[in-house]
Amino acid sequence: MNSEKKPISNTTGNTTTDKIKMKDSGIKDINEIQNQSEINRKTKSNFENDSMPSSSKGRLKIFFGYAAGTGKTYAMLEAGQMAKDRGIDTVIGYLEPHERKQTLDKARGLEVIAPKILEQGNLELSELDTDAVIARKPQLALVDELAHTNAAECRHVKRYQSVKELLMNGIDVYTTLNVQHLESLNDLVASITGIQVAERIPDDVFDLAEQVEFVDIEPEDLLERLREGKIYRPDQIRLASQNFFTIDNMKALRQIALRRAADRARNNDPAIGAFEHVLVCLSSSPSNARIIRSAARMAKAFQAKFTALHIQTPDYQEMDDADKRRLEENMRLANRLGASIESVYGEDIAREIGEFARLGRVSKIVLGRQGKQSAFSFHLPLTDRLAESAPQAEIFIIPDRQIVRQENHQRRKLDRMIRSIKGMSLQAFILLAAFFIALFMHIRGFSETSILSVFIFAIMAAVLLCKNMVQAVLSSGIGLLMFGFAFAHPAFTMGLYDKEYLLIFFIVLASSIMAARISISQKNQAHASARAAALNTLLYEASANLQEIDRDEDIYLMIAKNISAFLGRKTVIYPNEDGKLGKPVYSSSPDAFLKGKEQAVASWVLTNNKRAGAFTDTLSASSGLYLAIRHKEKVYGVIGILLDQDPLSADQNTFLLSMLG
Repeated sequence: MNSEKKPISNTTGNTTTDKIKMKDSGIKDINEIQNQSEINRKTKSNFENDSMPSSSKGRLKIFFGYAAGTGKTYAMLEAGQMAKDRGIDTVIGYLEPHERKQTLDKARGLEVIAPKILEQGNLELSELDTDAVIARKPQLALVDELAHTNAAECRHVKRYQSVKELLMNGIDVYTTLNVQHLESLNDLVASITGIQVAERIPDDVFDLAEQVEFVDIEPEDLLERLREGKIYRPDQIRLASQNFFTIDNMKALRQIALRRAADRARNNDPAIGAFEHVLVCLSSSPSNARIIRSAARMAKAFQAKFTALHIQTPDYQEMDDADKRRLEENMRLANRLGASIESVYGEDIAREIGEFARLGRVSKIVLGRQGKQSAFSFHLPLTDRLAESAPQAEIFIIPDRQIVRQENHQRRKLDRMIRSIKGMSLQAFILLAAFFIALFMHIRGFSETSILSVFIFAIMAAVLLCKNMVQAVLSSGIGLLMFGFAFAHPAFTMGLYDKEYLLIFFIVLASSIMAARISISQKNQAHASARAAALNTLLYEASANLQEIDRDEDIYLMIAKNISAFLGRKTVIYPNEDGKLGKPVYSSSPDAFLKGKEQAVASWVLTNNKRAGAFTDTLSASSGLYLAIRHKEKVYGVIGILLDQDPLSADQNTFLLSMLG
């Protein structure tokens, strides 16, 4: 593409000029600010690796506004007409049918790529035909509504992903976006308008656009346009005026949009955030998404390094499927907002956060508000302990307005109780056995001290089998009550003749709790160490075996079988043969990978160098997850893992990416 015909021509080297334009009966330039460096945050994640294309690919320009009706689509079409007049090959890739006469008039004379028509129930839906635009190969494509959610039959879940594919194919794109569709601002907009926007895009798509043009209109004029029927149909005007389109909402959204556009367009001095590092803590809480967005806005404001930390505590193993899915969704959200995802194992949350913050030079820690501190808790509040563990960092507590339903909390407690019944049954058997042994000793005339030693031994044995502290307290308490009631003088009463037994009981209870805590901690550490050792062993063995293998086919077979054995899932590897899928190498029976369009998904991954398939936003109807085997931009092949509606865990993702590396 010739540079003199490029529609986005305000870039020289690494400098981008963003024009912030106001629209009020026309569009007027009010400010022009130099953007010194391109934001290019590389994210580490076990879930996604999907960055914007480099400057050698197509370039993106966003027409940005604070609400529907500000004139974004009109301004985009006007810019498209100007590009066409300059000799640039321009087409309309997709135009949202707003049924606005002025907008449709502005589109006349521009070539239109016919949209893809899909049937969904009794409805006919029109979507951007990505393949048709790529086949047409224009210099510039106009694509309306960047945050749109595609129909289920489309290759990508979101339109911004389709736009990324156009960019990867060297096509420049003009598009439109409203401020409420930015992921990091979702909670802020919801708190103002009372409406939770479902269609959102990651902030890095916005920030990595070559140019953002803010299209504005006074809120009073916007509401007048609404009343005149220039934005919505007559039957929608009253509902819109009562809910979203109020003067207070419009003024607030306008301020947010102006601030966000100015933040993006201002001079970016790399030294500003050089010593700032924001850490947010991940959890399965429904409100954690709000915490992540708040931390992302903070990291953006300080131009700071952004890390999301997940601490795998002993409770992680007992987490139900719904909580695990929510945790994975929060991890993906943090990744989309530019965070590097890290995981550590540990029981003391404050200590693990503090240690990570110290080693990672974290300057700001963002947490959600904790629940009420129990009156019987022996621990200081998390924030106090964290302040001691990480004195160098500032701690920010985000208020939590969401309330977890009590029935869900009770259900999780019930599930944990059911899972612990087996262990408690064994503990009960040990205590009952101690009781009958003590009864026999009592009949034989043994002293109370000897009988007490039997119960102490039984209590310690039961405690070592405990899976949590509740079981430990119950086991030791029941054992001591059995001795006190049946054998301590006077027998069969709760009274004690010798008051020194109270001291003995307290010491035994405290000792059993301490023993249980040490035992549980060691079990968890042993479990974590065993997983880490197994992972390291497999990676070491794979590395050693690779040194002895010469043929590519043998390498692919060994990798496929190792990954399949660790994940417990069928695996296939397609070598890259001159840009096409080579002969597949299967870990076992190939039947599952021959169904439907599985190979078509693998072919798309090979061409686009991005993951796709099950539990992704691209070709998600597939039964398998497909990833490129690559080094930098060179793709050596594609690996597919059959998931069968069961996503990979964080550990499995870590192993998979390590093995491919």
